[in-house]
Amino acid sequence: MYEPKTLKETIKPLMVMNFIFGMGVTGIEADKPLKKLEYFYTICNLGILHFINKFTLPYYDKYYVISTFNLSRFIFQWMFHANIWMIGLLIIITRIKAQQLRTVVSLVELNDEKMENIGLSPKHRCLMMYQIKKYILLGMYTLIFVVLIYYWHYESTTPTLIKLCLSILPNIPFIVFGVSTISFCFWVTCLKLKFRQLNELLRSMRVMESPLHKRVLEMTNNFENNRFTLYRNEHVRRNTNTIRAVKQIHLEIIKIVMLLNQTFGIQILIQMTVSVVFTTNLLHLLYRIIWQHFTINELVQELISVIFWILIYGTQILHVNHVCASTNSEAVNIGNIICEFYEPSTTKEFQAEIRDFTLQLIQNPVIFTAYGFFNLDHSFIQGVIGTITTYLVVMIQVGDITNSEKSILS
Repeated sequence: MYEPKTLKETIKPLMVMNFIFGMGVTGIEADKPLKKLEYFYTICNLGILHFINKFTLPYYDKYYVISTFNLSRFIFQWMFHANIWMIGLLIIITRIKAQQLRTVVSLVELNDEKMENIGLSPKHRCLMMYQIKKYILLGMYTLIFVVLIYYWHYESTTPTLIKLCLSILPNIPFIVFGVSTISFCFWVTCLKLKFRQLNELLRSMRVMESPLHKRVLEMTNNFENNRFTLYRNEHVRRNTNTIRAVKQIHLEIIKIVMLLNQTFGIQILIQMTVSVVFTTNLLHLLYRIIWQHFTINELVQELISVIFWILIYGTQILHVNHVCASTNSEAVNIGNIICEFYEPSTTKEFQAEIRDFTLQLIQNPVIFTAYGFFNLDHSFIQGVIGTITTYLVVMIQVGDITNSEKSILS
């Protein structure tokens, strides 16, 4: 099994996948990156998206049997154009933010070195496997949908080559969507592993080996024992240095979190907004399809695309916010562990480090945001569920009233 030794070796799959779709950076190990090549390749990708948007839709109208349901055909065409424009916007924003991404890589590398100085090795292999698993999952999911589309959504007279091309092309926006999400979640997961390592280090650290009441008795009975005093002082001094180093590393991770919010904030804001809007419309469409009088084959044909799109956008919301929430939880645990070390029997220097660290945790909370508009955590998932439910009820009621009025008029 390949074992990456540096962060730059670890993120090669991430950089390659992003670069394929015009969102990556070149020369991550070089002092002078090939920015002209990056911009040229990005323009080429935007040209391909424009080609897909302009020249493939007429073929879909001719061969692609998206639905016999008018609402479904309208939503498909609307989502097709919206996805193309959204992916183009993501590519442009990612190119603008490329320099900030290079800064993130440099800061994480520097943080890895400082963590190694206190005995914490970087989780390069774990991060490498994270990327591979996510890309394999995205590829399998897309492949399954392409196969289903190929066999269920075309006229019987459709040529094989056209059928294959039209099955692959509409999935390009979804792949770009997934690659962008994996990139953000990778860096958040990287910080999560760092917080977890710091927590494990703090849990393994003990101010003294024995309980507080036993230490007081030992200090009384061994008041004249210099060896006990020397051991105690050395132990406390070592723990004080460890706390000071962890505090510095934690502050640097906070800076990375802030830069990460600036780098991916607009992309995540766009993706979350689009995911909520599309999920709401698709769930409404799903409700309408279920109540139509379709045969089994027609119902399966209607539901394949709708369910696929719901899973894409719904998983996007759940995964991004869960990763951010679990990282926040790891960061909060540091404060809980630190407070357990504050005891009267410790030195004033050690107590001062604990107070400073606690104040730093209060003043610099770990918060992931969508460009400052809303926080990314489990509360956002709860809010989205409430919002989607509310709009679904309204849309269903309005649709029912409209259908009733039409039946009365007829």
